[in-house]
Amino acid sequence: MVRKDHGELGRIAGLERENAELRLFRTVFDMAAEAIMVTDADNRILAVNPAFTVVTGFEMSEVVGQTPRCLRSDIHDQAFFEHLWAEVARQGRWEGELYNRRKTGEVYRAWMSIATERDDHGHIRRHVGIFRDVSEARDTAEKLWHQTNFDPLTRLPNRSLFLDRLLQALVQAGRGNQRAALMFVGLDGFKNINDTLGHTIGDKVLEEAARRFQGALRKGDTLARFGGDEFTAVLTAIDSVDEVERVGRALLECLAEPFLVEAHQILISCSIGISLWPGDGEDVEALMRNSTSALGKAKEAGRNTFRFFTPSMDARAQARSRLASELSDSLEHDEFTLVYQPVIDVPTRRTAGAEALLRWNNRYLGAISPEQFVPLAEEMGLILPIGDWLLTAACREAASWLPLVSDPLRIAINVSPRQVQQGDIAGALECALQATGLPPELVTIEITESLLLASGEEVLRKIRRIRDLGAKIAMDDFGTGYASLSYLKHFPVDILKIDRSFVAGALAGGEDARLIEAIIALGHSLGMKIVGEGVETDEQMNFLAERKCDLIQGYRFSPPLVSERFRDFVTRS
Repeated sequence: MVRKDHGELGRIAGLERENAELRLFRTVFDMAAEAIMVTDADNRILAVNPAFTVVTGFEMSEVVGQTPRCLRSDIHDQAFFEHLWAEVARQGRWEGELYNRRKTGEVYRAWMSIATERDDHGHIRRHVGIFRDVSEARDTAEKLWHQTNFDPLTRLPNRSLFLDRLLQALVQAGRGNQRAALMFVGLDGFKNINDTLGHTIGDKVLEEAARRFQGALRKGDTLARFGGDEFTAVLTAIDSVDEVERVGRALLECLAEPFLVEAHQILISCSIGISLWPGDGEDVEALMRNSTSALGKAKEAGRNTFRFFTPSMDARAQARSRLASELSDSLEHDEFTLVYQPVIDVPTRRTAGAEALLRWNNRYLGAISPEQFVPLAEEMGLILPIGDWLLTAACREAASWLPLVSDPLRIAINVSPRQVQQGDIAGALECALQATGLPPELVTIEITESLLLASGEEVLRKIRRIRDLGAKIAMDDFGTGYASLSYLKHFPVDILKIDRSFVAGALAGGEDARLIEAIIALGHSLGMKIVGEGVETDEQMNFLAERKCDLIQGYRFSPPLVSERFRDFVTRS
């Protein structure tokens, strides 16, 4: 009988222990609930466990020798994987979520850990990737988060999420040294809809109101359903209170059209309370309290309106609201008139024509400055009908001048940029000329320098159509838009009007004087006529005359005149 020495017995025992450990590791590898993938230093797959097949659908024989690219979903870009492997190289491991693709093509979300094994010399021996499918868990978490933070009926943020977003908006506004506004919106008489038509109809009204409110807000604003028939909105990056007023009016106006719900035609309005930050509260609770208070004032005022919490802001807003209400009826009540400022021919000192200026005299509020009502008309979309009226009225008045003098008088008519951008300005002018019989060559349409600087091909096409009718184009207030003088050759302009601010400073002999000289010289070289505005003294008149300015206007000759007095001015001059 051969007896084994102790050394050999020790080696056998060691091998048995190693085999037992390998069997244990193999059992763990095979029975692990998480997918395991082992790759070599070149990232070629050496082995996968059964859980890998369960998760991915790939058998071991299909992936051994391949790279893990067979699992890629193509959702992540190359930069994602470059960062992943850079982390593995730097730290020896990476852990995170990524999208993979099963053998069937289905994309799923996986939570993966990648570790690197190195030999005694620090060289990579293999990588071990362990991952699990977390799609269902993530979907469940997202659904739970959505249910917790969003209103199930309107799909808007609910009260909890809105308060969080309001706090974030205030923090961002503070960091950016900006203002924010909180609007509390309550539907007027909504309880009657529920009581008379039922909650199903009421719910559909809420859904439609939410949709309309969202369309009325600016991009970046947050709307939420606060509860019941109450909505809230936070406005960020506010430049002026006028911007808040515009949004408030948009919210009121978006409910003007009846709601059509299951054969029911429903009319509903809303009331809005507004608080501003900073000023109306230093925290979320104070802003909410004050906007709610302002909402109560809006309802007390008769509903279908908005109120600011700050009395001074509210008074200003209500004044603008009253002005807007009166402006909407101004044409119907024939409240607009025109006055005419004479334009003088410099060489002869005779009247060459006039600039028509719009005036509004409201039956309740009296005379309203154009600086107040013209921007409001543009904002309300009334500038197009008002502009059409102005064109016809000015052309009719100019046609009445034809018998007054042997040399026909020209009429200059200012048009709003929005008339050109949004309307058919050439078509409106053509209608005015046909209705009044005024020859088109006696009409000058005045546009702003800023309109041409910001214009596209469509605007230039409209301006060329005006010239095709036979009318002239004047660039008003030239020099205030900071355009290069050489830029003029690209525009269809016949007349340049030197801004009154340059004329006022011309006698000082500084930059204003040099700029006027340059405008006149360049304009003449391009075949244009030059008009000097705001001439109030003989010295200013002589300055422009010496530099060959063609036409001038201003209080040195006459303020704007009503039609009868303008005719007297013409016959006397």
